This record gives sequence, C-alpha cells and structure tokens, in this order.
Amino acid sequence: MDRFELQDLASNALPDVAAFLNEWRGGEAVASIERRLQWLLIDNPAARRDSRIGYCVRDSEGAIRGLSLHFPVGYLSGEERLSGLCSGSFFVEPQARSLGFYLFKKFIRTHEASFYFASTCNAESAELWKVMGGCPVPNSETEYLLPLKLDGVIPAFVAARTSSAAATGMARLVGRGANPILRFLTHSSTNLAIEPCQDWEKLSYLFRRHRRPDHITTDRSPAVLEWRYGTRSPTHPCGVYLVRDKKGNEGWFALADLARSEGGLRESVLLDAIWPRETMEYKSIVQDALRIASATADAIYFRWQPGIDYREYSRFMIPRKLDAPRAFVSVPKGTPRFPLDSFDYDDSDYIAWRFNWSE
Repeated sequence: MDRFELQDLASNALPDVAAFLNEWRGGEAVASIERRLQWLLIDNPAARRDSRIGYCVRDSEGAIRGLSLHFPVGYLSGEERLSGLCSGSFFVEPQARSLGFYLFKKFIRTHEASFYFASTCNAESAELWKVMGGCPVPNSETEYLLPLKLDGVIPAFVAARTSSAAATGMARLVGRGANPILRFLTHSSTNLAIEPCQDWEKLSYLFRRHRRPDHITTDRSPAVLEWRYGTRSPTHPCGVYLVRDKKGNEGWFALADLARSEGGLRESVLLDAIWPRETMEYKSIVQDALRIASATADAIYFRWQPGIDYREYSRFMIPRKLDAPRAFVSVPKGTPRFPLDSFDYDDSDYIAWRFNWSE
C-alpha cells in the first residue's frame, strides 16, 4: 500500500492515461485512444476546463497502476436542470487491486453532481456499484437486435460459437435463402418525408418541444448535438434525419454504424429519436431507420429506453441479455432517489469507445 498513491487527474494527464488504457485495450494505438479521451472528457460541452477528469493510482515511480475516469452530463427533469457525473473507464492492475475500492469511493463522493451514474457496466463494475449503494436502471441489462440481412446475422452467430469455416459458409447460404422473410421490414412506406439535417438549433428546438417532462433525459442543446453527431464525433459520418408528416409535424432521429464485430456482423444503432407523440407514431421512426440502415448493416441495434417496448414493433426483434445491468445510479447522501424507470441515461461513454473514427 505504501508503494502507491491516489491522485487527481487533470486534462494534461491524457497522454499517460491513453498509454495505460492501451495496455487494457490491445489493438488500438495510443494516439487513437487519446483522441477518444479528448472528445469525451475535454471537448464535451458540459466539461469545465479546470475540472478533473478522474482519479488514478500511481506507483513510486509515477506510473499509473489504476484509473477511474468521469465526465459531467447535463439532464432535464420537468423544468429542473440536473447535473449527472458519469463513471467511464475503470481499470486497476492486480498489484494495486486493493486500492480499486478507494478509487471508486473518491468518485462516488465527489460533490460536483446531482447524481452519479454509469452506462457501460460489466459484471465486475456492477458488483462495485451495488456495494456502494448504487441501483441498477431497470431493463438496462437487455439490448434489442433486429436482423436486416440473415446472410450476415446467422454466420456471425455461428462464427461466435465455432471456428469452422464450413459451418460459417453453410450458415451464410441458409441466411441468403431466408432473406426474403425480412424483406418487407425495409420496404414498407411510412408516409413521412425524411431528409438529412444538421441544423443543430432546429433539432434542439424539436427536442425541447417534444421531450417528455416526466423523464430524466439528457439536455440536447445545439452544442451537445453537434458534439455528439457532428464531424468531430466518433459517430461521424452519422445520419441525423429530420422527419415530417403531411400536416407538418416534425421529429428526428440519429443513426450510425458501429465498429464491425469480431464475427463480422455489420450493425447500425439507433442513437436518438425525438418525435411528437400525439401526432406521430414511434413505429414510423423505427421503420425509416430500418430502411436507411439496410443499405450498410446486417442488423440494427436498440438499447432500452423508458416507455418503449421494442417487441411491439416487430416479432423478429431479438432481446440480448448482457452479463449485468449496463446502467447504475447513485445519489449523494441525504438526496431523495428518483424513479429509475424514467431515467433515459446518456450514452456518450458507449459512443466514445464503440465506434471507429473516420479520417
């Protein structure tokens, strides 16, 4: 224990942090990791220039042996503005493992936020959240996958279970023959006009107009939208589309292609959707997203969001169970807890690491 020291991390430590994470995220260059960190922790419109980006454990020679990163997120709940602090990368080397608890404890006791949360938990970090009194967000252990091309989806599932090239080839043939079963998913008309849109002011206005006040949701200001979906984002080129019905009611959604999985599966993900619930059906938004995603993806992925049951939109929707709830929330001592089934958690940490940067 005497060989290690807990320290605050400022933005000038990004090179050291990237080098440390490179050891845990093999296959990605240090410069690329530093670029992701710069986007998530420094370029983030909610971040303050003088604020810390996390905590670390350093050894007697100054090398990082453990790490806990965090970043702020602005939320809206009714007319109230809330500040969330998101826990990102959390890694501790075996020789400093006993200090991992104290790293997390420093984060959870930071007096900078209305609440603390994480959106990319695994089985190990989920246990730590539980020990520290955190509560899982309901249904965040479930994702939904809708196949678009079975000759891409079935071989990927087979490849994840066997290294047999023959089995994968046979799966591709079976999928190709079954593709017509799903063809109607991407050819149905929604009677909505759709067009690409990067008018961040307008998209932010539509969010404010159509957001549900009973949900705790990320504040989508023009600056945040440009940061998340613009040319400097990991999601770029991201498709942000404005939709309009015949009466002039408008909404929008954001769709992007994920980094290809180890099994070769090409996935798109619906990152965001805003629509007038009284006049437009969410099913129409999903249908347009399917049609666009089918040009580049074998499947489209949805994460759970409050008030939405994706199984209602297609009998082909496949729920995928994760090894733990993906999202946890903890509130400061003495602060009343809020209903987690209304918490539409921020996905910036997921975006930072799950997408390939375009050049």
